[in-house]
This record gives sequence, structure tokens and C-alpha cells, in this order.
Amino acid sequence: MGDRIRLLGALDEAGSVSVGECLAAFRETVPIAGLSSLVLHRFVEIDLDEARIGPETAVRRIRG
Repeated sequence: MGDRIRLLGALDEAGSVSVGECLAAFRETVPIAGLSSLVLHRFVEIDLDEARIGPETAVRRIRG
């Protein structure tokens, strides 16, 4: 829960951050697993159409 709040707070401030920057927000969960979970539960989105996911891929919060 703390990882999610930390990441969503950062996205509220910045609008979007890179995958590499997101991974630093995770302290309670394995970083890539935590980010994947947030994507699957539709808290955040990653553009999968342009290229493969890498450290510079943009992560944005889903508004709803």
C-alpha cells in the first residue's frame, strides 16, 4: 500500500515519470512486480504500442 501511495503521489506531482524512476519508489515490494501489479489493476498505464518497455518508457496515472 505504501509503494502505491508513494508512486501515485509522484505521478500526481510530475504527470508522468519513466519506468526507471518508478522503480525507486518501491520499498515494500519487488519493484518490477509492484509496477506490473499497478498496471494490471489499472492504477497506472504504460504505452505498449510504441516500443518495448525499457527504463525510459513513460508511466502515467490513469484518471477515472
